[in-house]
Amino acid sequence: MKVRVILSANLHELANAVSITLQVPSGYTVRDLIMKLGEVNPEIPKILLKGDELNENYIVIVNGRDIHWLRGLLTNLNDGDEILIAPKAFIS
Repeated sequence: MKVRVILSANLHELANAVSITLQVPSGYTVRDLIMKLGEVNPEIPKILLKGDELNENYIVIVNGRDIHWLRGLLTNLNDGDEILIAPKAFIS
């Protein structure tokens, strides 16, 4: 399945792209996606994850919904999903 990841601020600089379309297997979670972004730049998961939690300074939005209100990092992804990852300060 394909998902589109939109990275803002320092994240798009690390990835050298604002938007990335990735092919991922069925059953992928937001956490899996963040780890996969490490293939683009190993610094990305280091910035976004603090142990098993999302760094409190960042927000992940799947199809317009904050993962905080879904299943957090365990939120399942589906074909065609659009995921925005940004610093909270960038959104507010």
